[in-house]
Amino acid sequence: MSKHFLPWDSIQPPPVQQLLKRDPGATATPVTPLEDLVKRLLPDAYHFLFQFTLRPDLPINSATNIHDTFRIYNNQGGSPRIAIEGATLSALGAGLNYYLKQVCKVEMTWSGDRFDQLPVVPPLIPTEAGVDGVVRASFVPWRYYMNVVTFGYSFAFWDWNRWQRELDWMMLNGINMALAMVGQEYVVRKFYETQGLSDDDISDFLGGPAFMPWQRMGNTQGSWATQNDTTFKNDWINSQWVLQGQIMQRMQAFNITPIMPAFQGFVPRKLPEKFPNATFDKSSVWAGMPKEFSQVTFLSSTDALFTTLSQQFIQLQKELYKEKGIDMDAKSQNFYLLDLYNEMIPTCTTPECLKATTGGVMKAFKVADPKAVWVMQSWFLLNRGLWNAPRIQAYFDGIREVNNGRDAFVVDLYADVAPLWTTTEGFYGIDWGWSMLNNFGGGQGLYGTLPTLLTEPFKGYQQPAKSMRGMGITMEGINNNEYLYQLIFDLPWESVEATYPAAFVAPTPKPGAFSLQQQALNGQAHLEDYIRRRYGPNKTTPAMLEAWTTLSQTVWDCKTGQMSQSKAIIDLTPALNMVRGGFMTSIMFYDQTKVVGAWRQLVESTETEESKKRRRQHSLIQDSIEAVIMASNGRSSEIPQSLDSPSLLQSFASWVRGAFQHTLGQLRPPSASRLQGEIDEGKIVKGRLSGSVKEVKAEFAGSALSVNSSLPLNVSSFQYDLVDVTREVLVGIVLPGLHRELIDAYKAKDLDRTRAWGQHVLEVILDTDRLLSTHSHFMVGPWIRDARESAKVIADSPTASNPATMNQYRDYLEYNARNQITWWGPNGQASLADYASKEWGGLVKEFQYPRWQVFVDRLVDAVKRRSTLDYKTFLADSLEKEAGWMKETTCLGGCYDDPASSSVVVDDEATSKYPVEAVEDAVLVAQDMVDKWGLVALRLAQTSRK
Repeated sequence: MSKHFLPWDSIQPPPVQQLLKRDPGATATPVTPLEDLVKRLLPDAYHFLFQFTLRPDLPINSATNIHDTFRIYNNQGGSPRIAIEGATLSALGAGLNYYLKQVCKVEMTWSGDRFDQLPVVPPLIPTEAGVDGVVRASFVPWRYYMNVVTFGYSFAFWDWNRWQRELDWMMLNGINMALAMVGQEYVVRKFYETQGLSDDDISDFLGGPAFMPWQRMGNTQGSWATQNDTTFKNDWINSQWVLQGQIMQRMQAFNITPIMPAFQGFVPRKLPEKFPNATFDKSSVWAGMPKEFSQVTFLSSTDALFTTLSQQFIQLQKELYKEKGIDMDAKSQNFYLLDLYNEMIPTCTTPECLKATTGGVMKAFKVADPKAVWVMQSWFLLNRGLWNAPRIQAYFDGIREVNNGRDAFVVDLYADVAPLWTTTEGFYGIDWGWSMLNNFGGGQGLYGTLPTLLTEPFKGYQQPAKSMRGMGITMEGINNNEYLYQLIFDLPWESVEATYPAAFVAPTPKPGAFSLQQQALNGQAHLEDYIRRRYGPNKTTPAMLEAWTTLSQTVWDCKTGQMSQSKAIIDLTPALNMVRGGFMTSIMFYDQTKVVGAWRQLVESTETEESKKRRRQHSLIQDSIEAVIMASNGRSSEIPQSLDSPSLLQSFASWVRGAFQHTLGQLRPPSASRLQGEIDEGKIVKGRLSGSVKEVKAEFAGSALSVNSSLPLNVSSFQYDLVDVTREVLVGIVLPGLHRELIDAYKAKDLDRTRAWGQHVLEVILDTDRLLSTHSHFMVGPWIRDARESAKVIADSPTASNPATMNQYRDYLEYNARNQITWWGPNGQASLADYASKEWGGLVKEFQYPRWQVFVDRLVDAVKRRSTLDYKTFLADSLEKEAGWMKETTCLGGCYDDPASSSVVVDDEATSKYPVEAVEDAVLVAQDMVDKWGLVALRLAQTSRK
């Protein structure tokens, strides 16, 4: 396999006029971008099915809001056959999505879409919809997307193809407002060049490619990847600016309002030397970062220079976008993001000072751009020890000094768990949006507050100030808890008040089965419809629906007050006590027994005649637990006499030990030398072995059980869900339970038990890696590959002329990618280490498993010596393992080694550790996990209650 290096400027994107056209001879219309979307995503039979019509007069607006509206109906006797009318292009996209979801029973999500399974003959809208068809209106004008840090945890290394799919997904979900942060460092660099700063001065300020969001918010500055990364950073910034041009052109075509960067007030260290009379200060240390990478210099917003620089920055930004054919003044309002105190302590906290600060920012905005609307995230207000009522009031009073606050928009970032609109009288009348955050660091734990999501947004809209103008999702990372995010974008269109405002007080029945009958969604029906669309209506079994009902009532209904997903202990540095409270606790909040039952039910729903022939090959530990379960059910004839009734009151570890010794007689404690070496994976893997791995080019491997099957075994989203739920059980229930037994054995100084439980801990970690490697969404290979492939340069870059330098550039980006998901900073085992950890195939085996192996080795050694674990020494040994992984580089995406041809070599030992495509069949591996760990998980779940 080879790839030839091309100068980056040879693949410049086409101008926006070309992007709007379907063919050279076509005339672009406002709905052409939507027609092009249909051609990109849907089969040929659907390409000319729809008649899209913009009708600004369609909404029946209420006294308090403007309701974006769509209507879909059968075009009687006409062609195209399906008519979709919308007040805006966004409403047309939502109308198209309604047809796909409710009529065709398919849905586009992050993990798949099933568009290849659309009916061969496009269906008409059912006659039950009535002669008027289907009408829906959004109860908020803005449906927004993204968190500032999503550009780090998820979007950091995306190319145009991936961005195009995301923008199509946004269009279908009616999203009409989104952050536009890619490539903003290009504007920042140009800006500070005009202020007389050098490349190195500016590079010292800008973050590394995987960490730019935190530099943008003033949390960090500089990069810890190499001693001097100015050249590579500039190459990256240049290529990201080209990418941003494509993104912005498509957003403009889709009429998605961008939330643009503003002058933040955070500046390079050297800027105060240029303005000695201005008022500068340093921000507080952030998250325990070393001072050289924190304590960012900032300019007071009350200084006249702040207004001057704000005006210069915004003007420069408009000019640079104009060069790309994008008019930033085409809309009646321009939205700019500025977060003053993201996780930082203000230098002044008196109400008077806070009011002056925000008033200064608001006035600077209006001087810089009279159309400006200040957008801010409310996250900083959650520091309740600092932000009391008088300070919050003063903060917003400063904003209200200009146009009574009508030129500001507050994103209530965490409204799903910690709403601030309820304690601020709807942000004192300033426009705001209800958001679901749900996720931190791009973690994958199953978590949600589903009952809140189904009701609270409607309450927010009804609050007395009537200032709720938006709704959206603000997760830190995507690819988790997908149903909840899709739900949020359905909710705005499910309002009786918005769709029939005149009849809201006393709603009258509307003709047609598709008419709204209530003010909120029927949660159970909505979930079941979603699952049917996700797997296929004819392939979704009652058992699958029942399993997801149980999961929705457990993992998606947190009742403990926990404010985030739990942190799986597999992601953390091992310790004797792995119970971590507080934020991102390691405690699983849900009923573990019910979750295990739902998992087993979901996996068992994949049973076919073929699978019956290969299953039931239980591991020794599984058989041991079965002996215990039989004992608890009174089947004493099948177990040794030593497991009599009193013994059932012993610890789980004692039961298993008895079963090992008396029932099977097969398990022997592994030798010390064996434990210190590699575990023989051939002895661990049940079912398909490495010799049966298929070469596939897909995000998941086609299931061998799917021949003539009426089950959704080859649906990407179904395989995704199998992996996700199995992952949750293995790392959230099985591993913590085995760890508890390991520590009990260590404390009892029982060498046999310590060795045995240590073996099982390591075994389930390797099994987790095997499972995760069955779907590309759960693999680290694509993350590293995407990082390396994002190493693009413009033609005149010195990097472009030297293959060796190009390799160094790719290695630089790989380090950024590795660092973010492990150390999150210059040092391991620091305050942010493992914050953005992932359960990804390859990462589990190569980064997480080695430190657990060292931990088990040290415990066994301590028991042998009848001593205690030297935890300090363990940490040093573990850190050495981590550092080795951090320094490793691959050739994922290619390495340049031939100066003549710049061919790419992809085969090397490090690269082979991190596949980018599914390695095994997710269905078969999930079945293996149930066969091997199913009863173990159940028993550990039961004992977790004690």
